[in-house]
Amino acid sequence: MRLYLEGYRSHNKALTSQLTDAAYYYVYRLLGGRMARHITLDLKLTKELKKKEQAYGYCHIVGDLDKPRDFMIEIDSAMRHQFSDMLIWLAHETVHLKQFVRGELFDYAVGGKVQWKTRTYQRGVLYDDMPWEREAYRLEEVLYNEFKELYDV
Repeated sequence: MRLYLEGYRSHNKALTSQLTDAAYYYVYRLLGGRMARHITLDLKLTKELKKKEQAYGYCHIVGDLDKPRDFMIEIDSAMRHQFSDMLIWLAHETVHLKQFVRGELFDYAVGGKVQWKTRTYQRGVLYDDMPWEREAYRLEEVLYNEFKELYDV
């Protein structure tokens, strides 16, 4: 995996070290080494993302939509947030990265539709009830706890 980290608080060596280690751990854990080698991830730290976009993180496909391998994950890095919160949000967004790479999740650019596995959903339905979000919430804690134990965070 090629990882690029930029943005607010990226000068903080402890934070960037933990986020870098976590990003590698999460991607390799979810995709395996063979697939993870082909991923490019731009990790963008944005001050007050929650206030601007009503979310603590996003995962965007940057390149080819049919065979996505280039991504940008953006997470809120405001000073009031703990490192642990940011690591959990990164885990959540990395699950979405996995869903895009494996073809489980496809976000149609037009029409507000999202395809999860074989079923199509209309955007705007209850966010937390979407199956791709339920999987991300379920796995974020698992990934974070594994990372925390391995890296003694």
